[in-house]
Amino acid sequence: MRNNQKRLQGAANLQPQMAPSPVTAMYAVPTEFVELPSRGKFYPEGHALHGEDTIEIRYMTAKEEDILSSAALIEKGLVIDRLLQSIIVPDVKPESLLVGDRNAIMIAARISSYGQAYKASVNCPACSTRVDYVFDLSKTNLSGECFSSEFLKDKSITIDPQSGLFELTLPTSKATIKVKLLTGLEEKKLSNLEENKMITSTLSNFICEVNGDSNPNLVHSFIQNMPAADSKFIRNLYPRLSPNIDLRQEFTCENCGGSAYCGVFLAWMKIIWNRFTSNFLFLNTMVVGAF
Repeated sequence: MRNNQKRLQGAANLQPQMAPSPVTAMYAVPTEFVELPSRGKFYPEGHALHGEDTIEIRYMTAKEEDILSSAALIEKGLVIDRLLQSIIVPDVKPESLLVGDRNAIMIAARISSYGQAYKASVNCPACSTRVDYVFDLSKTNLSGECFSSEFLKDKSITIDPQSGLFELTLPTSKATIKVKLLTGLEEKKLSNLEENKMITSTLSNFICEVNGDSNPNLVHSFIQNMPAADSKFIRNLYPRLSPNIDLRQEFTCENCGGSAYCGVFLAWMKIIWNRFTSNFLFLNTMVVGAF
């Protein structure tokens, strides 16, 4: 009897083990670290990315594709914030990200999800022929001269390491101002500006202090009465200060053989979901220069 029990126990031990349920064996979503164009230098103290030169993000899944294809989110202008919220690992509010950092994260997400090749068409500036071109999204360069000590010295610009603000003196009024870089939230506000307030509203989004006074009413009054020469100066200077990614690439026209640089607009607010190619087309191409 005992021998029979032992044989039964042995047989039971030899039974094949049940495979883990597909529901319990969850897929571990990979992550990657993305280099931030800002290097974390222009976030104020207390922000999760202050002093951080990279950010960890998850690869996109079908859940994120639902976000990208949501007509309601696209219409409300929320699709990018919701996507970033879903893929960013650290506790960071997407709208608080600097514009260049948002762009870098979106490019990285596009590459990890659908590859680095982006097919587009550009107009040849020499013969006006529409030319097919494949952008290699992995070939990006960082733009912005905010890390050039020579440029900052030439323009007499200093950077506050605690707040991440730029301090400079305007050429005409000689007023000393502090300038901040735009976040996703402020970029969204600029996209909805009234045409008759475009310049003053734009300046109000990145000038945050005048002659040591950060009172909003005083700053607003100064901007309203700022000499046009100063207004032009700061509007031309700002893109050179703002760290971003540069997607300009050289192409050769198949029709005339001419060469040109073609660039990519990061038109996130006009994101388009292509259901047939299972791809999100967030890029609009244009020729930005020729030689």
